[in-house]
Formats: sequence, C-alpha cells, structure tokens
Amino acid sequence: MLNRRSFLNQSSLLSLSPYIPAFLSQTARAAAARKDDRILVVIQLDGGNDGLNTVIPYADENYARYRNKLRIDKQDIIRLNDSLGLHPGMKAAGELFDDNQLAIIPGVGYPNPNRSHFRSMEIWHSARLQSDAHTGQGWLGRACDQAKQPGNTAPDAVFVGDSAIPSAIIGRRTTAIALNNEEELTLAAKLSSSDKPLPGDDLQNFVQNTVTSSYAAAKEFAASAETRSTNNSSYPNYRLAQKLKLLSRLIRLDGGTRIFYVSQPGYDTHSAQKFTHERLLTEFSRSLKAFLTDLRKAGFSDRIMVMAFSEFGRRVQENDSAGTDHGTSGPVFVAGASVNSGILGNYPSLVDLEDGDLKSTVDFRCIYASLLSHWLGIDASAPLGGTFKPLKVVT
Repeated sequence: MLNRRSFLNQSSLLSLSPYIPAFLSQTARAAAARKDDRILVVIQLDGGNDGLNTVIPYADENYARYRNKLRIDKQDIIRLNDSLGLHPGMKAAGELFDDNQLAIIPGVGYPNPNRSHFRSMEIWHSARLQSDAHTGQGWLGRACDQAKQPGNTAPDAVFVGDSAIPSAIIGRRTTAIALNNEEELTLAAKLSSSDKPLPGDDLQNFVQNTVTSSYAAAKEFAASAETRSTNNSSYPNYRLAQKLKLLSRLIRLDGGTRIFYVSQPGYDTHSAQKFTHERLLTEFSRSLKAFLTDLRKAGFSDRIMVMAFSEFGRRVQENDSAGTDHGTSGPVFVAGASVNSGILGNYPSLVDLEDGDLKSTVDFRCIYASLLSHWLGIDASAPLGGTFKPLKVVT
C-alpha cells in the first residue's frame, strides 16, 4: 500500500496534470524525439491590434486626416523606408529590422472579414473561413498530426499562459499542454519520490512510475538552470517577456517539441488608446528582441522562427473616445535569423477603403503556408484545407 508521505507526494504531482506530468514525463521518455528540428513560436496579440499606428504610412497625407488625437508625429516614427515606419514604442523591433531579423507584412486578412473577436480568432486558429469548419482543431494541431512520429512521446505543442489552450495547437492526435509559470516546473523537482516498485495492484505502480519519471525530468529541468540557464538580466520585467523566458528554458531542453505558443492581451483599445497602445507595443517589441538575443547566445538562432499576429486590425478613422473600433486587416510580424527580412507585400491604400477599413493585400493562409512548408517542412495543404501560394517569408 502507498504510505501517507508517498501518497501526498504523488498527489501533489498528479494534481498538476495535464501540465507538469505531461510535459516532464514525456520529455524524459522522448528517446525517439527528433531533436535539432526547427521550432515555431507564435505570439498572439489579443484584442485586435491597431495596425495603422503600428506600421505607420507617415508619408501619406491621408494618415493625418484620419488620425487627429491618435496621430504619431513624423519626427517620432521609427522609419523603415521613405513611406513606412514603426510606432516609437517599437525601437527594439526597429533594431531587429535593421539587423535583418524581422519581416513586416502589412494588410494581412482574409475574404469577407469578420469583426467579432471570437469569430475572427476562430478563423485565424483553424485556417478555415466557414463556421461549420470550426471544430476546435487548429492549423498547427493538424500540422502536428500530419508530422507526428511513432514513438515520439514529447509534447507536440506547449502553450504558456493562464487561459485555455488555443485551438490553433489542438489536433486529433496532437499532444498540446499548458504551463502558466516556472513554479509549475520547479515544484516537481522539490518533491521526493522513490523509484522502488510498490506492492499492490497495477494502478498503484502506474502512479508511482508516472511520478518517478516526472520527478526525474523535473530534476533535469532544475539542473538545466546551472548549465543552460537564460540570461535573466536580458529580459525586461514584462509578463510577455517572462513567458518567453520560460519558453527559452523549455526550448533548451531540446526534447522534440516544435511548436510553442504565447499570448499578449490588451489590444482592444476602444478608448484612450494612445498610452495603452504604446505600452503594449513596447512590451511586445522589447520582449521579442530579448527572446531572440537569448536564444542566439545559446546557439539556437538558426532553429527559431517567431510569428506575431492579431485577430484583426482596427478602423482607419479614430472614434470620439480617442480610441479605435474593430476593423479588418492588420500587420503580421515574422522574426528570426532565417527570415526574409524587410517589408513583404503592399501596404493597403488609405484612399480605397472598404466600409471604412483597410482592404487586405495578403491572405494570412499564405503566411501559414510558408511557415509550414518552408520552415517546418510540413505539407500545408491538409492543415490549411487547400492550396495557398506561400509568401516568401523564409530565406
């Protein structure tokens, strides 16, 4: 029989399921995992990012006409070329751009756009436009289903956050797990466990084996703090930066997981947008650069690609509350040492609007197609439910 101490220890670990046992025990057993594979990190900008004040067409006189209170002064804009620039809060992103580590894709959207947060996010997550195709499975989950290797017990995808696992990484056979913070990992390393078989039925020994393998992997994670730790001082004190710092530590374990996912909330800026938007873009920009710098120093830069998107952009005309309402197309950012850096595609016209919104110039599924086929080496047609011409995102 299990004694009280063993039971409490095992209950503590199992209470974290499917978080800590799923990730750690599977990583410990991942002998068949394909290490050294390329990795995709997705940053979801929740709420609908105002693309017009993110990638700014400062040379277009119509920009000032539509934006009065929210207009960014020309002298403050981080210029990318003779017509476009970044919000002044995105200095770090501008440095990535100058270092050929950032692609900016303006005007990304899809046909017949939807301004509902829920519906538009379903479309981006599933890569399907029809509501009856929103089954809870996503484009990355389907891709993982397709690429799953027999005997690979490592998680296919890891989400770091305190909300529900995004449907983008859910598939029919895909193992997607969630972690909220580093404590969920280090707690397991502090718990005692025994690897001796227990008398009793198979269920008791199954529990013991699960705890033992989780405990061993947790100790490996804790030990990695000494040998493969992140440079803590390089990360700013933002929530997004802390999520990415945890992702960096998980990536360094090199257990075979290829998809990592985080979100940054707060972009639903209907009123008093100016300060909030600057704070969010600064957090995103600095966190992204810290993450890429950290992994470059660790020797992972040639294996990492980051994509950042929002479910839609916002209206061209600012509203009466010094904010912006739900719009349609917006910019997508792709970053990494292997990215085809620069501005990809055409900026939407500020003259030829559709119901007050920027017309999309790039279908988001063309970006997905490139990331799947050219980066992850996965046939994109099944995950995307069709054939889309890949945008040249990867060098």
